Amino acid sequence: MSQVIEVDDSTLLNKYENNQPRKQRLRRNVQLLFLGLSAEETAPLITLLRTSRISPRGKQVNNETEFLSALSERSWDLILCTIDRGEFTSKQAISHLKRLDKDIPVIQIIPSSDSHLLLQGLKNHIQAVVPLDEKELVLINIRRELDHLDNRRRLRAAEASLAEAEKRAQQLMLSSKNAIACCDQGSLVCINESFLDLLGFESNEQVEGKPLVDFLNFEDRKKFTEQLSKMDAQHLNESELQLSVQRSDRTEFTANMELSIIERNQKQLIRVLFRVDDHHVGGLLNEDLDYISGLFNKHHLHKQLEQITQRAQRGGNDCSLLYIELDQLAQIKEKRGHEGSDQLIRDISALLHKKVNKAHLLTHPEENAFVIIFKDPHVEKAEAFAEKLCQCIAKTCSTISGMEVQSTCSIGITVINDSTPPQDELLNRAKMAIADLRKEKGNGNGVKLHIPQAAIIEEKDDEYENIRTLIDQKNFRLLYQPIVNLTSDDHKEQYYEVLLRLLDDEKNMLAPCDFMATVEDSEASIKVDRWVIEHSLIQLKRSLNQEIKNTLFINISAHVLSDTKLLTWLSGVLRKNKIPAERLVFQISESDIAISPRQAQAFTEKLQKIHCRVCIKHFGNALNANDILSMVHSDFVKLDASYTQDLNNTPELDEQFYSLIQQLGSLDKISIAPQVEDTKTMASLWKAGVDYVQGNYLQPPKEKMDYDFFAEQ
Repeated sequence: MSQVIEVDDSTLLNKYENNQPRKQRLRRNVQLLFLGLSAEETAPLITLLRTSRISPRGKQVNNETEFLSALSERSWDLILCTIDRGEFTSKQAISHLKRLDKDIPVIQIIPSSDSHLLLQGLKNHIQAVVPLDEKELVLINIRRELDHLDNRRRLRAAEASLAEAEKRAQQLMLSSKNAIACCDQGSLVCINESFLDLLGFESNEQVEGKPLVDFLNFEDRKKFTEQLSKMDAQHLNESELQLSVQRSDRTEFTANMELSIIERNQKQLIRVLFRVDDHHVGGLLNEDLDYISGLFNKHHLHKQLEQITQRAQRGGNDCSLLYIELDQLAQIKEKRGHEGSDQLIRDISALLHKKVNKAHLLTHPEENAFVIIFKDPHVEKAEAFAEKLCQCIAKTCSTISGMEVQSTCSIGITVINDSTPPQDELLNRAKMAIADLRKEKGNGNGVKLHIPQAAIIEEKDDEYENIRTLIDQKNFRLLYQPIVNLTSDDHKEQYYEVLLRLLDDEKNMLAPCDFMATVEDSEASIKVDRWVIEHSLIQLKRSLNQEIKNTLFINISAHVLSDTKLLTWLSGVLRKNKIPAERLVFQISESDIAISPRQAQAFTEKLQKIHCRVCIKHFGNALNANDILSMVHSDFVKLDASYTQDLNNTPELDEQFYSLIQQLGSLDKISIAPQVEDTKTMASLWKAGVDYVQGNYLQPPKEKMDYDFFAEQ
């Protein structure tokens, strides 16, 4: 039975009016090669990937010629194949990959679980063999192989950078004004001109291959060998000592020698840098200290942190990094000047000096930050220690010209162990923990341990149950984002896409990709879509009453395509409320159409009979995209966001994009490009002939439809 919409009852839409929308999240673009899979088999895979923030761009190949041609076209991220059906087998494909030295993981999708096929696939060096009906397992394996591929690519890039860095370091060493020599098991293998000048030799041949101890005072030779043994035993990367060095004429001088381990041609060497400044040792100490706090500075922290992380990576040397930021230092500095902030830093430094045992490393690397390397393997002890420090710092007062100043602090903790990342990432993790702490508590003043992403994923199951409860409570909110004409100043129609958000207990907004996966049955999904349509019509009716001619793009899920009652209900509501049906454009995902082509065709034909319009979204990913265009009549075609993101990156892909836009124009389809984020992309889209654009560059999703379509773009 039709129902009349009560426009004034939409209190839920106004409940959270002042909340700001989240920043648009971009998808991860993945280039897929489908080997032997039909368009009907790839459609559910594409849908599965899309729901997991993966934007697939694929190509279908069926024989050896097509496969080799595709390999030469571009770099592929993943090959999805099925059981062997023709003459060209997956084993032959992998053989070609090995012959061409192509690093592309292969996953075989089989109709159902079969131990024989699994064993055969693994024997053929296929990375994973997964049944198609195990969707979660398919997704886990795809994500795992993409992550492994990304790691391998990063490793290759790192190795290339390392080789270049070693080459550059060699050049810098040879041209350095400081005397430098490299030793392999105590013998000189590489020296620079400054070393020859310092010791009074004419050529490399006079010294290369000789033990370095031959150039030291006889009494100091034992000190040098003992220091090398100590570095080896304690896994030290750097060391310093002061020794007497003999020149070629047997005269002597005192040199401060800096020993460090370097790698050259995949072999470890000892680099020895000679300094002849008698005040060098004292100068080093000054260089390592912060003048205001009197604690070790950033230079010393990085130097020590490098050794600490390397020891931890070998195992058995776990510890924690405590990053301490003062919450009110900026305000104190603004009100009391440098004198006030410096005095507070000195007082807190004195407090930390008393509280932190000398076994731990205490540093002051930034004006507003202290870093402690807590050398205990139990992170619980580090957290308890940080809590005590946090309380002590909050109670610390400094007196400036008779006025008291004090500040609380926020402490981020990250663990240093055998899988610890590089220094910068390690410090960033601690800073991220502080950012999360301040997001939770507002003003900081607490302790937060950084939780790795892998551990967060394990907590998702508990979150899903909470999300399902929120969905049952229909704790939704609608946002609107304008779709703007790029090729004309005619704005007779003002287009907005309706975007659904779910509000969690803390009033954070979740996008459908974050919560719709928890909707396990079609009935619940249809209820969500009905809620969106009903409340969109409330807003549309309200704007029409104000003589504002808005048109709404409403997303519908695949389950709605089989809902025979929805269109009857919709037509009745439109008629009762005198809402023109052409003011509604229903968006259907290309992958949903590919999975259920007959249902999509029947549904869109009925939509057009009641004069609603249709938009195919996420267009360009399906292998049978042209068939979908001919099967389902659509007024609009919204391209997949990956096209917008890839624009201006590769000339060949840009040409393909231009051809696609021309093809859509020849079919009288109105093209829309989503997720436009900058001026450069706008210019490229205009050049390509795209009709409409949408994205945060124009306006992020908002609760109100208030975009000024008549302003100059």
